[in-house]
Amino acid sequence: MREIIKKLFKQFLEILITVSGFIISKMRTPQQRYRVALLWVKWLFPLAAFVHCWVFRLHKKAPLKKSSLLKYILSAITRYAYIEIPLRSINEQALLEYHRRYGGFILCTAHFGLTLAVLGLQRKHGLPCTIISSGGPSKKAYGWNWGCTEPLRLIKPDAKSFIKVRKAIANDEIVLVCCDYASVEDMQNNVLFLSPNIFEYAHRANVPLLFLGAALADDTIIEIEFVEASHPIPASAEELAVVMEEFRFFVAQRMDKNVIFKKSLLSWV
Repeated sequence: MREIIKKLFKQFLEILITVSGFIISKMRTPQQRYRVALLWVKWLFPLAAFVHCWVFRLHKKAPLKKSSLLKYILSAITRYAYIEIPLRSINEQALLEYHRRYGGFILCTAHFGLTLAVLGLQRKHGLPCTIISSGGPSKKAYGWNWGCTEPLRLIKPDAKSFIKVRKAIANDEIVLVCCDYASVEDMQNNVLFLSPNIFEYAHRANVPLLFLGAALADDTIIEIEFVEASHPIPASAEELAVVMEEFRFFVAQRMDKNVIFKKSLLSWV
């Protein structure tokens, strides 16, 4: 009975977020939509945090964050309308310099919650971007209009992914990759895994790597952070090991979890 109640409650929350997103999308301007989304998060967060911890019995080491709740409502809104998301980048020039110097490259990140907001920054500078993702049940729901007026270009994580990534980089596109994965049980145990696949590919194919972080600041501005690897193009196994450790530390600092590199049998990345 408990599992049935949890399933029904989850469906109710999904409907609530979808309906709320539709209503907010009818606001007059893109700026209004984002401001109302922030208010929605502020009002609903206490209830959402209670449900996350007590109804679904998720471990307290994996608390719900406001950035995650904001991600859910933004994704719902963007199914129907464009949102103008205010962004702040600590080192925006690193992104521009990488693209000027290398052309296409791999932007390594994790599921920080608001990662897709970087698309608005890339659009601002006219930088083409492709994402390695299955796209979810609806491509429009997966990042549609997160600061962009065009559909996302997706590379599905399948046997042809390497070929498509090589082609995108040859066309001077930035390939965005979320390298982390974890089951619900792993999250409860405060463990997050990173796949080494994209790093090994960059080493073999001589492709540059840049790290991306995203977070919701106290003033409700989404902060985008770019960090350069000590060896942008790992030329040896030793340099590759150094870059992977740098990324592991980069994610661990921002996710507050036990982060480990481990190959996944279920995920390409």
